[in-house]
Amino acid sequence: MSPSSRRPIRVVHVIHHLQPGGMEYGLVKLVNGLAGGEVESVIVSTTTPNPAMLALLHPDVRVVTLARRAGNDPTLVWQLFRAFRRERPDVVHTHAWGTLVEGYVAARLARVPVLLHGEHGTLQTRPGQIRAQRFVWSRVDRVLSVSSRLAERMATTVGVPQDRITVVRNGVDLERFGATSRRDARHALGVTEDALVLIGHAGRLVEVKNQALLVAAAARLAAQGRRCRVLIAGEGPLREALQGQIDALGLESVVTLLGHRADVERFFAALDVYVLCSTSEGMPNTILEAMAARVAVVATRVGGVDELVVEGETGLMVPSSDEAGLADALRALVDAPERRQAMAESGRRRALERFSVGAMVAGYAAVYRDVAGARAGSTPLR
Repeated sequence: MSPSSRRPIRVVHVIHHLQPGGMEYGLVKLVNGLAGGEVESVIVSTTTPNPAMLALLHPDVRVVTLARRAGNDPTLVWQLFRAFRRERPDVVHTHAWGTLVEGYVAARLARVPVLLHGEHGTLQTRPGQIRAQRFVWSRVDRVLSVSSRLAERMATTVGVPQDRITVVRNGVDLERFGATSRRDARHALGVTEDALVLIGHAGRLVEVKNQALLVAAAARLAAQGRRCRVLIAGEGPLREALQGQIDALGLESVVTLLGHRADVERFFAALDVYVLCSTSEGMPNTILEAMAARVAVVATRVGGVDELVVEGETGLMVPSSDEAGLADALRALVDAPERRQAMAESGRRRALERFSVGAMVAGYAAVYRDVAGARAGSTPLR
């Protein structure tokens, strides 16, 4: 296929599931940004998508749903093969470990001209998984990463040359985040006391996000008499355990689990401080959203966080799993409203200058043009 062809480049994205999550929201922003242009996007979800995620998609973006069984499903390769033969893509773009091996085998059997694979954060590091990743990453047309730090870790952990990995950083919708007034947002969350400092976190309630660390830090702040509340938005398998931790520490009036929030832009607008407490990340979308919404950030120094947060200027960083360090950083910002505000404004400027959705979409579009042009002699499945 020639890159000068008038026909759009057809890209089929393969994702384990289209559920609320950073990688999934990032994919939605990408395909919506590409809609109506030089790239035609199709999403193949190997399990049933969440209706709320489907509602976010541009009408031009189609979703194909497969029936993946729990665990290793030997029929998935066949399902993907049939989907690729029907969709006739120029490019297949698999996302994260959950689609890597099956997507690679199915794409090769279907004679898809170009195969890309993208990693978004947590790597799989069991010996068998490393061998599988090394085998596939060395054979696909391009490996993608959402941050330079993640690319370095991918090369070191899996043992592939770093020059095979292309970095395209995540972007944030600057119009969506930053448009809601703080007062309206706080009233929507039932917070009417202006003097109360709101600390927030958004993410799936799973082990890698480590919300238990934030709850423990909140207990330290409460014991020191700080007037603040902690709001945690998100759902997941650890909800019951987190609520048990909150109850055991007597933090029912301090820490609230809000569940899934579709209005995340309103949630961020209400906050004074945003916390990322993960043990592993790629390029966290929630930090970008907090910066765009003019919120100071406290984050664990993992993955590509230090490519987003400028220490002391847009936020503070602490070592992963450091309960005392997280509590100290939060206390420093709770006690310094002018410092919080200065960080918030600096974060917004940084998001505007370096992390727009437009820049992210342009980056991926350039990759698709490049690989499609490089394979101009391949036979597309038309």
